[in-house]
Amino acid sequence: MNNCLILLTNYYPFYKGEEYLESEIKHLSENFERIFIISTMVSSEMKQTREVPDNVTVLPVGIKHSKIGKVKMVSNQFKNITKEKDKKLMIKEDSKNKIVNKLYCYYFESRAMDVYDRVKDMLDEYDFSNYSSITIYSYWLYITARVGVELKNKYFKDYNPKIISRAHRYDLYEDAAPLKYLPQRDFLLKSIDKVYPCSQDGVESLNKTYPKYNDKVEVRRLGTISKNIIAKSKDDKLYIVSCSVVRKVKRLDLLIDCLVELEKQNIPYLWTHIGGGPEFEKIKKLAEEKLNKDNFKFTGFVKNQEVLEWYKDNYATVFVNLSSSEGVPVAIMEAISMRLPVIATDAGGTREIVEDGVNGYLLPIACNAEEVASKLIAIKNMNKEEYDNLCKNALNIWKQRSNANNLYSDFAKELRELC
Repeated sequence: MNNCLILLTNYYPFYKGEEYLESEIKHLSENFERIFIISTMVSSEMKQTREVPDNVTVLPVGIKHSKIGKVKMVSNQFKNITKEKDKKLMIKEDSKNKIVNKLYCYYFESRAMDVYDRVKDMLDEYDFSNYSSITIYSYWLYITARVGVELKNKYFKDYNPKIISRAHRYDLYEDAAPLKYLPQRDFLLKSIDKVYPCSQDGVESLNKTYPKYNDKVEVRRLGTISKNIIAKSKDDKLYIVSCSVVRKVKRLDLLIDCLVELEKQNIPYLWTHIGGGPEFEKIKKLAEEKLNKDNFKFTGFVKNQEVLEWYKDNYATVFVNLSSSEGVPVAIMEAISMRLPVIATDAGGTREIVEDGVNGYLLPIACNAEEVASKLIAIKNMNKEEYDNLCKNALNIWKQRSNANNLYSDFAKELRELC
C-alpha cells in the first residue's frame, strides 16, 4: 500500500465544522500510506483544534477569507484568468452570459486559483514520485473541488490521479443558493471522476439538472459514532431539544411560535437549544419576548464531542429540526443514535433518516406552528408502549443508515480501490 491521498477541506482540522471528518479520518489513514490535508480557508493566525493520525500531514493555506481577503484574491487572479481563452469561454458558457452570474463565476475562479497557487508551492516541499497512486478528495463540490481539478489537470497530471468530491448542501442545491446559481457545475462534474452527495435527495437533484453525468453521481452517506448513550426522559413534561448553528435557515423562530401554542394549551415543556451562531442573540431575545423564561434554555456554542455528553446529563423526549434546507443533519443522526424520536421538516435528505410515524414525524417545509405543536402534543399523549416503539425504531434506523464506523470503513476502502 504505497498510495497517497490529497484531502481538500475548508477548515478541518482547524477551527470548527466538518465534524464528520473527525470520525472519517481514522478509516482513511488505515487505507492510505500518506495523507495530506489541505485546509483551504485557514489563515496563518488559526491554531489546529483537532488531532489527526500519525500518517497525516496538515497544510494550512494561510489565506484570510475576510471580505478584504477575498477582494485581494480576486485582484491577484482576475487579470490572469481573463488572459486564458479557455477559461473565459467556460465562464461565458457557464454563466449563460448573465452579468451577475458571470461576475460570480470570475470571483469563484479567482478564489480557487489563488488557493491553488499557494497549494502548489506547499506541495513542492514534498516528493510524490515514490507513490504508486495519488487520489484527490475534495470534501465540498465548491472551491475545494475546483482546486482539486486544477491539481489533477496540472500539478499531478503526470501521475494520472483520480479525483472525487463529496457534496452536502450549500455546494449542491442551486435552488437554495442566493442567486439560484452555483458556478462551474458542468465543468466540475465533467472533470471529477466520482461525485458523492451525502443523500439520495442530493443525487436526484444533480441527476435532474445534469443528467449526462448520472453515471458519476452516487450517494455516500455521512454518519455519527455511537457513544452508547441512551436519551432519558420522564413524563412530567415534554423535554424538547434542538441542536444547530443559529441562523435563518434553521427557523428557530418557527419553533418558538410552536412553543407559544404549547403555552396557550398549558402543556408543560422545557426546550433546550444547543449551539450558537450569527442569529443567537436575536433568537434568544425573541424567546424571551414570547415564552415563559422557565420553559427554555440556550447553551450557546458546544463542541461537537461534548454534545453527546449533554444528553448523558439531561432529559430529552424529542428532537426537533425545522430547517428550510438541509443535507442530512448530523444532529438528527446523533439524536436517533440515542433512541430519541424526531420531528423534522422534509428538507434535503432528512426523509432518509426520519420516517413519518416510524421514528417520529416528517412535516412539509411549509408547515406552520400549529402543525408542529400538534406533533409535539401527539408525542406527549402517547402511552409508554407507543413512545418506546418510536425510540426503538430511531436506533434501528441509525444502525442501518448512519453508523459512521461502517459507512466510513467502506468508503475509505472504495477510495483506495478507485486507483
